Amino acid sequence: MRLQHSFFLCTALCAAIAAGLAAQDKANLLKEGKDSNGDGKQDTWVYSNNQAKIELIEADENGDGTVDKWRRFDKNGTKVKTEADTDFDGVLDTWTIFEAGKRVRVEKDRNNDGSLDQWQHFNPETGKLSKVEIASKGDKADQITLYDTDGKKTEMQQDSNGDGTMDRWTEYYANGKPKVIAYDTKGSDGKPDIWQKYNEDGSKGQAGFDTDGDNQPDTWQ
Repeated sequence: MRLQHSFFLCTALCAAIAAGLAAQDKANLLKEGKDSNGDGKQDTWVYSNNQAKIELIEADENGDGTVDKWRRFDKNGTKVKTEADTDFDGVLDTWTIFEAGKRVRVEKDRNNDGSLDQWQHFNPETGKLSKVEIASKGDKADQITLYDTDGKKTEMQQDSNGDGTMDRWTEYYANGKPKVIAYDTKGSDGKPDIWQKYNEDGSKGQAGFDTDGDNQPDTWQ
């Protein structure tokens, strides 16, 4: 999961994929060019095998004449992976993974530093988000958000000081507003010692404090 993509590797990979499949592989596939936006220029190329199953779709999403999105399929025509250069800088930044043709994960390099820094996990049956991991400092996730089966946010864990240990935990109401925020204020043990409750309208409720170190609130104010 915590894959690293150096600039050299990412650039080389993008160049390799820009050519799509190897020439000898493409030679065995039927290529069909399409104009998907009606501007009179081909911008999508579909490669099919001799069983009429699509194995690759290349697309020029911004019309600059360069392929920037690749959809890959197995020999039975089932989608397995999509790779994209979403900011059109010539370097791949988004990878979508499919299992049994259903999207299960999207991996992103959001800041173009050559390393993955966001992982979106999806319920393959519903297509809804189940978890999002974000790495804002390095390649380890320092923010993890969980979602219920309807795709609504339920929990978030955060490493707010960048020491590698989660120190803030948020539970959410169904309306998306915080229900409880717990804090680790005493160090990096990853255990809360303050709990702030919120009402469903967003106003503050009681605050709880762990005064004896048992990781449970002893007093409420």
